[in-house]
Amino acid sequence: MTAFVLLVLVVVLVLRRRRIIRDRRARAVVDDLPDAVDLLLAALRAGHTPILAIELLARHAPLSVREAFRAVLASVGSGERLGTALDEIPRVLGPIARPLTEILADGDRLGIPIDQIAYQLSIAARHHRRRQAESSARKLPVQLAVPLVACTLPSFVVLVIVPVIAATLGHIRIPTS
Repeated sequence: MTAFVLLVLVVVLVLRRRRIIRDRRARAVVDDLPDAVDLLLAALRAGHTPILAIELLARHAPLSVREAFRAVLASVGSGERLGTALDEIPRVLGPIARPLTEILADGDRLGIPIDQIAYQLSIAARHHRRRQAESSARKLPVQLAVPLVACTLPSFVVLVIVPVIAATLGHIRIPTS
């Protein structure tokens, strides 16, 4: 019975750890994707083609998103068209990167300049990051309430209540019979 409980506990802890790692990765992608879009925009405005911009991102993008652009380059290097290889970005980063993929695919497929669209995506991504930060900031007081009470209440008891009780007990006279 004890072994079973221990096994269940280990499984729960492993699953929880995986969820925490997945959530951290998702938060890192949300935080870093606007920077990657800004870098893409700078490369496009500097005259790079989309594939050269992706090469630049594969080398210089923030670490949490860099692997997606490396996967695109590996697919293109193995002979896939850029439009097909771009499906690696949302596969690696998740659905938050779908608009970036669509912009790059449209630029490749239609041959249209995508710097203005990328600029709008950059603004939207930064707004999304700001909303996420504001949401986290709103949760902070609730998360800090328990540690604050756990640290403040014992010190209040020791510094205020205990001396009052000690002084009161010192003044109490017990009648002897």
